[in-house]
Amino acid sequence: MTERNLGTIEKVDVRTIWQHEASDFTPWLADNLDMLGDALGVELELDRVEASVGGFSLDILARDANDRSVVVIENQFGTTDHSHLGQLLAYAAGFNAAKIIWVTEDFRDEHRDALDWLNRRTDEDTQFFGVAVELWKVDGSRPAPRFDLVAFPNYWTKQTKTEGSLTDRQKQYVQFWRPLLENLNAEHGWSVRRTHNNRNPWFEAGVGVRHFRRTMRFISNGKAQVQIRIDSGDQDWNETVFDLLERRRDGIEAGMGEEMVWDRNERAKVSHISVERDGTINDSEENLGEIRRWMIENFLKIKAVFLSHMEEVSDEMSRP
Repeated sequence: MTERNLGTIEKVDVRTIWQHEASDFTPWLADNLDMLGDALGVELELDRVEASVGGFSLDILARDANDRSVVVIENQFGTTDHSHLGQLLAYAAGFNAAKIIWVTEDFRDEHRDALDWLNRRTDEDTQFFGVAVELWKVDGSRPAPRFDLVAFPNYWTKQTKTEGSLTDRQKQYVQFWRPLLENLNAEHGWSVRRTHNNRNPWFEAGVGVRHFRRTMRFISNGKAQVQIRIDSGDQDWNETVFDLLERRRDGIEAGMGEEMVWDRNERAKVSHISVERDGTINDSEENLGEIRRWMIENFLKIKAVFLSHMEEVSDEMSRP
């Protein structure tokens, strides 16, 4: 047998890096939500740390960058207990959260079962996650964090319970988006947990730059569209950023390989930059398949083309 040089792995006590959960671990996690999000298959954006609910303080309040839903994150060192489970539910109710995440070192079976039960009994828009945090070394390396998902929602079960109540049009959208999202998962590394029951004429995701989002959608004039949305909540900011990007129009359209639709859109306060093609949800399955392929290609391309421009423009806007 050929001798192989393999390393050894060693689990490390989390307190060797984070001595205190509140003062050490929570600030670190708030700065590294992308690592937690990768484990969950959710793009997380920080809202604030130590968010008050009555006489208690939630460790981290965040948003799902894909659908803007509220995410509550409660951390606990040691083993799970009833007190933290109760606090978690109070925070979920207080913030009307869609995603509820409990991060700890070790889950008792009864608490993991409780999260599983909540996922079975709640609707598809409410998800409970149990996440174990660990530190590992390889051959004496620096400790590396690992998030292990021990409880999570079964989306497909929830879809089965609700799909019978959808309208015919909603079912059409479900049937359109499901294979598209499965392709993004299988071919482009999206988490399977993003492959959800989308009954709407659009699908939206972040791009990694605050106030910018990308959308695939059908619009009312018989067009399919992939777009960058500029949406900070501040119309003046949106329009200024749109104008700065439009100055780069030649380079952006060269990257996309086609002319784009530039819509400053003062009336709706949200600016858009889009590529379009003919297509409706009522097209033949053959045409819908082609629309899916076109959407995926441009959904990936539009982030690659715009990312450096968005970062530079955002930096320029943040300078005094």
